[in-house]
Amino acid sequence: MSVLLVDDSEVDRLTYRRYLQATVSANQIIECDCGDAALESCRSQWPSIILLDYSLPDMDGLDFFRLLGQELGSCPPIIMLTGEGSEQVAVEAMKAGAKDYLIKGQLTSEKLNQAVTQALFEHQLKAQIERQRQQRELLREVALKVMQASELSLILQAAASGGRKLLGCDRTLIYRFEPDMSGTVVAESVLPGWTAAMGCRLEDNCFQGQQGHKADKYLQGHKMVVPDVESAGLSDCHLQMLQQFQVKSNLVVPIIRADAPLNQTKLWGLLIAHHCEEKHCWQPDDLALLDELTLQVAIAIQQAELVNGLQASLEKQQAVDHQLRERAVELERTNQLLAQSTQSLSQRNQELDEFAHIVSHDLKAPLRGIANLSQWIVEDLQDQVPEENQQQLALIQNRIQRMDALIDGVLQYARAGRQTIAINMVDVRQMLLEIIDSLAPPETFEVQVPAALPCIETQALLLQQVFSNLISNALKYHDRTDGTVQILLDEQGDQLQFTVIDDGPGIAPEHHQRIFGIFQTLSTTDRTKGTGLGLTIIKKIVEQQGGSVWVESDLGQGSAFSFTWPRISS
Repeated sequence: MSVLLVDDSEVDRLTYRRYLQATVSANQIIECDCGDAALESCRSQWPSIILLDYSLPDMDGLDFFRLLGQELGSCPPIIMLTGEGSEQVAVEAMKAGAKDYLIKGQLTSEKLNQAVTQALFEHQLKAQIERQRQQRELLREVALKVMQASELSLILQAAASGGRKLLGCDRTLIYRFEPDMSGTVVAESVLPGWTAAMGCRLEDNCFQGQQGHKADKYLQGHKMVVPDVESAGLSDCHLQMLQQFQVKSNLVVPIIRADAPLNQTKLWGLLIAHHCEEKHCWQPDDLALLDELTLQVAIAIQQAELVNGLQASLEKQQAVDHQLRERAVELERTNQLLAQSTQSLSQRNQELDEFAHIVSHDLKAPLRGIANLSQWIVEDLQDQVPEENQQQLALIQNRIQRMDALIDGVLQYARAGRQTIAINMVDVRQMLLEIIDSLAPPETFEVQVPAALPCIETQALLLQQVFSNLISNALKYHDRTDGTVQILLDEQGDQLQFTVIDDGPGIAPEHHQRIFGIFQTLSTTDRTKGTGLGLTIIKKIVEQQGGSVWVESDLGQGSAFSFTWPRISS
């Protein structure tokens, strides 16, 4: 904001400056000691407001009003100042167009601030009302042209030309989306001197990035308002595309077409305005005008497409009927194949269950014999067996236990997600507390569970198996005797994202995919604490629930295992 002080008293000007600097956000304060100097200043730079002394050496305040109006056609808001109060002078000043009349001897910082603020507000409000009136008249003219156009191309061109006039910008264009979200500029109105975009085909990725917005955001009514493309954080591709057309400021409003029969909306395209000469701070009125124009365009497009669609549907009706008959025959054939496949799959699942059970039984039988034999040797010859042989017997017992766990794991993996388990209402927090209690973590470990967790409809046994494996791993593979395990929840609509975080040794990024493979562990065979099936089973269960599981970790920074789970299982 710039303020012009016109007073022949240097002391008074200093007083006004101090008051303004103390209370008003003035970017520039210009001083003049006479009327002619003030007129010359207004010719070179239009001030936001003028503080004018009524008595000047070369003219009085009323003469200044008259000369300023004659030369420049209009006046900024002016506050008249005088050394002595005079009702006649006040009336003449207000008639001439002064926004306020202040007496110097009674002037305070607060009074000046109030007068300046009020004068600027009234002036801006009046200018805004006049601008809105002019824009409304132009909008009615443009809307009438759009609705009267019969062909789609004429509708779009009328909208583009009218939009540029409404906003007073350098270019407006209409961008139509294709099914793959690429698109083409189908209408444009651009001032001479700027590169034309008509007919240009643009790829969808030029609308992505930090300030880019995909179709779903536009469908929700999102608008892109960019006063300065250079500092808006746009993607490189988007910025290069705008620079190709010399764009400095960008305004984008979606054209959304309502599909009444299906009660759905469709993103038809975008109405875009550009300032190319210089940066422009878009005003709420600009956005409102473009909103109203796009609404008229959307209605006109829908009407034009409806007429074209009716004509096309009449021509294609017989072809559609023929296709429907063919589809009915094909569907019946597909249903028969699906029934056969379902029966075959059910039979194979049953055979797999039987095979897994037989293999488990036949493998465990000799293991039990070896385990018993090694135990008898220890019990019968405890004092006679050398220490080295005792260690070997202990190693045998350890490997027998690991083999037994491995067989159980294979059986669990074969059955994971294929059991018939009822869906019940599950209190997730209560389930976690029961799991932690069953795992009995050492007192030096703290397992943190959120105080508020939802109740969900799901297969409790499967969710319990996933949580139990993840929490058990966090405790089992920790590299210290103390630690913290934290469970987090992120609600994402119909999906819940759970995360189990530990402060253990972490996992190198190159192993993040490998650990979900079957029989994959990160420790040696003799030292391993698991079978390499736990995470594989988790992955299988989670994916069969329609979710996904992943890990975020690095060496020495702990691990965070996350998985998604439906709020209501089907």
